[in-house]
Amino acid sequence: MSRQDKLNEGQVLLDDLNNYRPLDKPMVETTAKKAQQLIKTLLSEGHIDKMTAKWLSLTPDPPRIPVFHTLTKIHKPTLVGRPIISGCSGPTERISAFVDHLIQPIAKQALYLKDTTDFINFIEEIKLPNSVILVSMGVTSLC
Repeated sequence: MSRQDKLNEGQVLLDDLNNYRPLDKPMVETTAKKAQQLIKTLLSEGHIDKMTAKWLSLTPDPPRIPVFHTLTKIHKPTLVGRPIISGCSGPTERISAFVDHLIQPIAKQALYLKDTTDFINFIEEIKLPNSVILVSMGVTSLC
């Protein structure tokens, strides 16, 4: 695939207004401020300790703008790119790693969830304190 074909592949994905919308300016600074506020709130409400708050706050100043690129699905008859957004050194990298660390024990129990019903059956068996708030998220496009 030529360089220009690769650029065109990415542009096709970015032009899909159902999945991406153009911004006037990067939102990395706003996101960084929101992340810091979240860390302060978690600390003040006793959900994390000072060391965890300090670790979560260790992001570059200014944080790096996440980078968009594509991975081409070479096994498809028509070459199609899968969008990838790298958040390395971005404003939410440490929070993402922290959440991943918290979720790993649950994810290891659920080696495979085949659909929504399977997830509901799995989550109903878990005993959680009344103070826990479960949150879900819908994904419209992973590829």
